[in-house]
Amino acid sequence: MRSAIILIFILICSTVFGQKITLRDQTTGDLIEGVAFMFQPLNGTYSGQVISNNLGVVELKLIDFPIVIKTQHVGYQSYSDTLKTSKDYLIHLMPKKVQLGDFIVTGQFNPQSAEQSVFTVKVIDREEIKARGAVSLSEALSNTLNIRASQDLAIGSSGISMQGISGQNVKILLDGVPLVNRNGNGNAADLSQINLNNIERIEIVEGPMAVNYGANALAGVINLISYKDAQNTTEISVGIQEETVGSEFGADEGKHIQSIDVRQQIAKQWFGQIGVLHNDFKGFQGNQTGRPREWNPKEQYQGNALLRFSPENHSIYYRLDYLDETINDLGKSNNNYLPSGENQPFAIDEKYLTQRAIHHIQAEGKLPFLSRYNAFASYSDFERIKRKVSKNLVTGEEQLTTANGDQDVSTYNVWEFGGAGYLSFSDKIDLQTGYNVSFEKVGGGRIQEGEQEINDLAIYGSLEWKMAENILVRPGLRLASNSAFGTQLVPSAQIKKSFEGNADLRLSYGRGYRAPSVRELYFEFVDSNHRIFGNENLTPEFSHHLSSNFTKSYEVGNAKSEAAINLFYNTIDDQIGIAQSASDATATTYVNIDKYKTLGLGVNQKMEWEKLKTSFGISYVGRYNRLDENQQNDLNKFFYTPELNGNIQYDWAAIGTKINVFYKYTGALRNYIFSENTAGEQEVTIGEVEGYHWLDLTLSKTFFTHFDMVFGARNLLDIQRINNSGVSGGTHSGGASVPVSYGRSYFIKLNYNLKLK
Repeated sequence: MRSAIILIFILICSTVFGQKITLRDQTTGDLIEGVAFMFQPLNGTYSGQVISNNLGVVELKLIDFPIVIKTQHVGYQSYSDTLKTSKDYLIHLMPKKVQLGDFIVTGQFNPQSAEQSVFTVKVIDREEIKARGAVSLSEALSNTLNIRASQDLAIGSSGISMQGISGQNVKILLDGVPLVNRNGNGNAADLSQINLNNIERIEIVEGPMAVNYGANALAGVINLISYKDAQNTTEISVGIQEETVGSEFGADEGKHIQSIDVRQQIAKQWFGQIGVLHNDFKGFQGNQTGRPREWNPKEQYQGNALLRFSPENHSIYYRLDYLDETINDLGKSNNNYLPSGENQPFAIDEKYLTQRAIHHIQAEGKLPFLSRYNAFASYSDFERIKRKVSKNLVTGEEQLTTANGDQDVSTYNVWEFGGAGYLSFSDKIDLQTGYNVSFEKVGGGRIQEGEQEINDLAIYGSLEWKMAENILVRPGLRLASNSAFGTQLVPSAQIKKSFEGNADLRLSYGRGYRAPSVRELYFEFVDSNHRIFGNENLTPEFSHHLSSNFTKSYEVGNAKSEAAINLFYNTIDDQIGIAQSASDATATTYVNIDKYKTLGLGVNQKMEWEKLKTSFGISYVGRYNRLDENQQNDLNKFFYTPELNGNIQYDWAAIGTKINVFYKYTGALRNYIFSENTAGEQEVTIGEVEGYHWLDLTLSKTFFTHFDMVFGARNLLDIQRINNSGVSGGTHSGGASVPVSYGRSYFIKLNYNLKLK
């Protein structure tokens, strides 16, 4: 009996006085199973080892504190410490440098670390996406150096330029396949339509990637890499995000976002995923009164699904991505008195309805005669409807208006096929050969003759040659045939040289080529406010790109640092832009601009020290625009724009909270504009878009094992509009402005994550 009582007492004490130590990933916050946790009291009387369970928890019972601990795990750096008091602890482990999440795939022969790549690749990982509270691609890129954002309030879109070159030359990819949008096949994409709910990381390569990804990739590519597996049998994530829009918030104001994502390891060789996101932006009233909004209300439903089959040495998957978007441009209320004297006010509203479905099948793996292969087939169906109505504000009845251009349907259908094979001739020479085929069809009332097509066929090859232990050379060549503009040969060459002391030098040359899009050739749009015409006489853009990057990694005490210097130069002949029609002063059309150049210098510094991570950068980008061969000499010069950015993250482990600061200064942008002088003659003058500062602050925390919370403030400096002397109603008139944001806003995001083995 006495023994039984003693045993019960021991068990009770073990339960009451047991300590729990939770182990989490330093970068993702995920719980870590299988950590070998070794401990020994300072009195040295005994030692022990415990393995963390599926909740990342180690339980210590009847231990004499203080104790010395050490962890070991195949995927994480060892951690040692002295725990002085008997209580629960939260310990974050740093992933080892080389792990799957650090690998990049954009433009690579094989998945490898960014340090090994011959290209300079920036990566925005899931941790940074989460820390920003970013829902769309535009939010994730908001303080990236050399990327300048723009907003179009009329159609509710968000665009970018890169290295001083417009979004028409930036290719947006999803797992290596162009994302179709209203402007083209992967180019000039609306970033607000690209959600990040199922995106693992974003890879950004600046400079021409035409050999691998075809035309329209002069400025670079942005490749979104989706999740295609799970670490657990079942993973469920449910999220809700509430956000103010400036100072506006409520049931009919602000931004309201809900999402759910489910990943399931169905069987040993089968994996499935499905996700849905609802983003309800109620618009921004701003200085408007009544019904109109400065920023139009926008509601999005986005879904994605993936099914993957992985037999030995192969992986085959099907992915579906779907977008349904509605933008409402609300008109002002107008009185409408009936003969009875009753007032039934009405308003003229415009709606923009967008639907996009992308079906994608991809296979990759190994074959007896290839060290690696990949092949894909993709079909994208894009439709945008413009609907203008007269709405009775009493009855809610709507009637379509009948003016020219009030109603329109635009369609964009693309079949895309591609593949590549990889051969290793030795440990020094690897060869890549591939092909791309695309069939583009654009239709609608704004397209000449209602429908137009352009088809592309290309084959390409590149070689990676390890000339010496520290020198890697990669020449490449692409032969492309366009149904409207014939055949072009596009070369490229990259060199990477490594030096002692963890330093690398990268040199790159690329020839760029962009054929005019169907929209630029055949677009016709006439309404009460616009007269825009395509130009069948356009010629392709041709360009040259040169860049260099020097990177050095070093350690100062316990701090790990990396410094980089970047230089680039781009020159574009016959760049395609918009100008006033020579034959009709009231119309605009697409034209070839004689010569356009950009020149840039950038310096970046990253540092990690214990719980602190920082990165700072500065760039200076010049733009040169020669409108024609006879341009006056005083306009023959570069206009330079500075940019600064800085990110700071501090892991306050004592309270399990990460503090994040994101800053960017976007300098003033000077450019040439067409204006009319007092004599009614066209002349070229210089305009300027004002510079501005952007600052975000977020706090992220994991609690109760399964919950993640991010609280933050965007645009703390409350920037809404910036002056633009280049937009005016008359000669040299000022006062016009460019929208940047709807002002300072606050958000809170709560995620519930369930992981089952």
